[in-house]
Order: sequence, then C-alpha cells, then structure tokens
Amino acid sequence: MDGLFLASNSIGGNLAEARSSTTLWTNIAKTVIFILAGFIFTKKKWLPDNTGKTLTKFVRKVCLPCLAFCSFMGAFTVQGGIDAAVNFVLGFVFYIGFIFLSKLLFIWVKDKDKRLVLSVLFAFGSTTFFGYPLVVSIYGNVAGNDFNLRNVAYRVFLYSYAYRAIAGVGKEDGGKKESLGTICKKVFLNPIIIATFAGLILWVLQAIPGVATVRTDWLKPDTALAADKIKYVAFWRFDVTLPWIFQAFKTLGSLSSTIILFAIGCTLGGTNIADAVKDKYAWIWTGLKVIVAPLIVLAVLFAVEAIAKACGYPKLISANTLHSSVITWMVPPATVAVGYCINYDKEKEMASHISLVGTLGSVVGIVLWVIVLTVIDASGFFVA
Repeated sequence: MDGLFLASNSIGGNLAEARSSTTLWTNIAKTVIFILAGFIFTKKKWLPDNTGKTLTKFVRKVCLPCLAFCSFMGAFTVQGGIDAAVNFVLGFVFYIGFIFLSKLLFIWVKDKDKRLVLSVLFAFGSTTFFGYPLVVSIYGNVAGNDFNLRNVAYRVFLYSYAYRAIAGVGKEDGGKKESLGTICKKVFLNPIIIATFAGLILWVLQAIPGVATVRTDWLKPDTALAADKIKYVAFWRFDVTLPWIFQAFKTLGSLSSTIILFAIGCTLGGTNIADAVKDKYAWIWTGLKVIVAPLIVLAVLFAVEAIAKACGYPKLISANTLHSSVITWMVPPATVAVGYCINYDKEKEMASHISLVGTLGSVVGIVLWVIVLTVIDASGFFVA
C-alpha cells in the first residue's frame, strides 16, 4: 500500500508540474491560435484559393530542408550518436510492426477496399507536414533529428508498400508498377532526406580526431585568451564559421511550424466539415490513431527502456526519442497516401473524410499528449 501511495503522490506531483509549465501552455496556445487563424482567413475569403497548398509546397521545398540541415549544427556527442542509431532502427521496427498491426485493427471491416485504405492510412501519418514542425517547435532540434532519422523508414515504405497496396500493383485493376529505381529516387532524392543525411554526415564527422581546427572566436582573432579557454570546431560547423549564412537558413527553417499550422487551418477552412463528421469510419480511425497508436508506441518504449535499465544500460531511449515517437503516431493520414486513394479511386471520399476528421482529432490530441509527455518527463524515467 505504501508503494501505491508513493506512486500516486508522484503522479500528482508530476501533474501539478505539468499544469504550471509555461512552455507547455505556450506551445498549446500557439498550435490552436495559428490553426484557427488559417481557418478564419479561409472562411472569410481573405486569402486566394489553394493558399494552403502553396504554403505547404514552400515549406516542403525550402523551410523543412533548412530546418533539417541546421538542426545538426551542434557538437557531436556519443549519446547523440546512440540516439541517432536507435531512432534509425526504431523507424523500420515501428513501420513494419504497424503495417501488420493495422491489418489486424481493421479486420472487422467487411469491405476489402475500406479495410485496405483504413489500414494504409493508419500506418502512414502526415509526419513531414504535421508532425515534424510540431516536434521541433515544442521539443527542439534534437527531437527533430530523431524524428527525421526515423522518417527514413517512413519514406521507404510510403513510396513502396503504401503505393503498391493502394494502386493494386499486380492485380487486374491495372495498377502501374513503379521500378525500384523510381522508388529510390522518391525516397532519397527528397530535399528533406538529402538535407537530413548531409547534416547527419557532417555532424558525425566531428567525431574524427583533429578536425576541430577553427577557433570559435575566429571573427575576433586579436582576442587574447588563455590556451585552456580557446575552443575549436570543424570548419563545416557553419553556425560558428559562417554565422550570417547559418542564421538566414535557420530563420527559414524556424518558419516551418508557424506556416504549417496556418496551412492546416486553411485546409480545414476550405473543406466540407459537415459531410466528414457523418462518416463513422473517419471517427473510428481518428480514435485509434490519436489514442491507441501512441499508447502502443509508449508501451513499447517503456518496455525497451526498462529492459535496458535492467541490463545495466540506461538512456537507450531518450526523452527526445519518446517525444518524437509519440507525436509521430498521433498525426492525421499522410497527404501522399490520401493522394494515392484519390488517384486510384480507392474509397477516395472516405480517405478525404479521414484526413479532415483526423486533422481535427490531432489538434486535440497534441494538447492531450503534450500534457501526458510533460508528466512522463517529470517522472525522470526517460533522461533528456
């Protein structure tokens, strides 16, 4: 009984700490306000048509690659290297697992096309345009790096498995088969993936002895410092060696979360919400995606970290990995996957309804899960 009492006191204390967190409520307020602004501007016809799509394209081509690259401009650490490897592997483990799990979750749906679309949309969320900017704005660049490394697996399966499943490759409905080379181009020639790997490689190269040759105060070469006070970095640490250019790219990257949230509001403002809210499958999908999927991820990460602690190797799963992983799995369906449904006429109305209701659900889910994650952070089980 004493153990239960102490546990309840700990949970209560963590909740109190979460409630009083200025950062928590600031991030929640920004999310709601920016989405609401986009919604109102669209409803009032204060913006041209397709504003949301234009903003999203700008973010995809410019802001997110800048954000991904700049987020690696920091000192290399062994723990950071472990986090990178863990998240890269976790991406493939989670996506393979959720591809199979999604089939089981919707096995009760009799219509095979509905069952297929529900399972594919469940496995592939809008990580790039919804999840990543939110993770960075709330939890910072390190969590964003973890997110991007896990997202490599997402792109591999999105452009291979998801495409083939929806297009019906090899079936009589005439899906056009894409070559392995075409799929690889879509995955690895994506600007965000290119920027991620470029930043990652430069970050890891700092681990090579002798590459730190540029003084951090090189702009003031006449500054007199004791030898033990002088710090050196590799010349490709552009945040130090080319700060004026780095800050320009960093500013572009920092715009991504604000623009994406506004674009989400624009999308919601330009759709027929009444039709979407009548679709029972959209609500069932949203409930499973926003609540059940993150709970599964949370349980897996707790189990992995508990095993690591028992084996004498704590910190295998960092708090940043926890944050980015949970947010990954409560986002609305991937726009690319919904596009597949529309292009190949596979339950396109239901897919559109899921996209809308899922977005609404995710806005609420962000609030709930950020609070839950704040409570978990206060427990100290996962170390930042």
